[in-house]
Amino acid sequence: MTGELFFKVVMGTIGMTVFAILLGLSFKGIDRKIAAHMQSRVGPPLRQPFWDVGKLLIKDSVVPKNAVSWLFNFAPVICLASSITLLLYIPIAGYGPLLQGHGDLILILYLLTIPALSMVAGGFASGSPYATVGAQREMVTMRSYEFPLAVAAISIAWKMSDAFKGDVFT
Repeated sequence: MTGELFFKVVMGTIGMTVFAILLGLSFKGIDRKIAAHMQSRVGPPLRQPFWDVGKLLIKDSVVPKNAVSWLFNFAPVICLASSITLLLYIPIAGYGPLLQGHGDLILILYLLTIPALSMVAGGFASGSPYATVGAQREMVTMRSYEFPLAVAAISIAWKMSDAFKGDVFT
């Protein structure tokens, strides 16, 4: 990877991450305002999600006594990293994806699965029986939606493979 391409990918990653976070929090604020308006309430200000994230980042991390602490703390990081990596495969505003040509549809399907799997691992690592039950339920839910999603995505891509510029199944 050349220096210029590496710089483009790194700066694009930072820019896309900041853009996605700001856009997501803005949409959450708009969603809260609309929900409040539908219930004939004033609702929170549009900047409330930003305040909530700021408050969350200030809080201390509490690890349960009988938890596997490294996995419990690392699971959200894995979730965020896979979500950011997935974001780099999406073309936005007329530009191609930043990681164009470095993956295919199967990789994207795996990247869609990793956040849920990391949260399941974090739930099992907590040592709480309630979190274990929640993790088991999430695994059952994953089994019900991952396979149909994969079949639908692959069948559509296979049928329309001439519309893609590159080979989606490398």
